[in-house]
Amino acid sequence: MKKISLITLLACLTIAASSQSLLPIKYGIKAGLNIANIISTPTDEVKNITSSSKIGITGGFYMEIALNDKWYINPELVYSQKGTSFNYDYTHDWNPNERWEYSTTNDLSLAYLELNPMISYKTNNKFSLNIGPSVAFLISHNYIYEQLPKNQHTLSDGEFYEESLDVGLNFGVSYYINEDLLIDSKLCVGNINIGAISRPIDIKVDPPTPAYTLKNRAIVFSLAYLF
Repeated sequence: MKKISLITLLACLTIAASSQSLLPIKYGIKAGLNIANIISTPTDEVKNITSSSKIGITGGFYMEIALNDKWYINPELVYSQKGTSFNYDYTHDWNPNERWEYSTTNDLSLAYLELNPMISYKTNNKFSLNIGPSVAFLISHNYIYEQLPKNQHTLSDGEFYEESLDVGLNFGVSYYINEDLLIDSKLCVGNINIGAISRPIDIKVDPPTPAYTLKNRAIVFSLAYLF
């Protein structure tokens, strides 16, 4: 799947480059912030979670390939931090006469290498409208689970089962401060599951049944400089 996605994207970029106008290709760098969160889907009879946004950094390489004076291909290869934090509560029956109620805090951090070939339409010399796919490869993750009460019966920790690939769609607007410096904003919506969360009471079965499946979403603000 990874190889097919990369080959498809590289083919699109090659076609775009070969069909460009006489306007020069510009290369640049960009850096900014992600306001990331997740879209969660619970399994049957599990109450959904309410998640909080996580602030992360993004940055990498950027290109501007002109097809004509209005239409551009803007591929970028960036490092991107995403994730979320959330709480959930559950009960566990130790025997017919003993039930404990648990509260948990959860923090999920994800880091991706993203390839985003954006298609841009310049409405004038200041603004462009952008849309395009995103293919992201997970390079690291960290899941921190904390369970209360601590001084009574303790179950095993919850688990995060990660997926290595994320595919999504980007929508955005760019504002050109000048012809070489621009502010970029976009909404990134993931289209496939990037992982699943299992609570301790779900891990008792084999294989564990996840309580929630997750998809990425993020609002990204960045500054790009073209050479």
